[in-house]
Amino acid sequence: MITDDEVFHSLYGLTHQMHKLSKRKHSGIFLGQGKIIYILALSKEPLSQRELADKAKVKPGSLTEVLERLERDQMIKRERLAEDRRVIHVRLTEEGQKAYQKMRAERHQFGRNILSGINQDELATFVKVINSMESNLHHYYGERLPQNTKEGDKND
Repeated sequence: MITDDEVFHSLYGLTHQMHKLSKRKHSGIFLGQGKIIYILALSKEPLSQRELADKAKVKPGSLTEVLERLERDQMIKRERLAEDRRVIHVRLTEEGQKAYQKMRAERHQFGRNILSGINQDELATFVKVINSMESNLHHYYGERLPQNTKEGDKND
């Protein structure tokens, strides 16, 4: 019989390795930047910095650093609204769209690689177990989970 410790050791090992990989620079983009690019690419129209911070679940101050780097790299464009100069809208540039397409292709390939050799029944069981664990996590520890930002992870 498998023990709780074995389950958590395996789960931690996998997630730790995946997290370390995701922190590395891919497509010339760092993790915090990639998240912003994904959100903007999936948005139908430009987002205000406040909306973007909310969707990314980061503090506005942390977002500013990421946006400055993305703007320097010509991935995004920030524009003040004419009708309300306090509001700054953010949109992807053509370079940002290209970066999104490249990241999306890399992410798809990563998924294919990591799930290689695992059949559909095993994947369905895995998803069911992970969903049950997440439900239990919220049931037993929901009040301790961070609500809007990841504590100690300013760009994530």
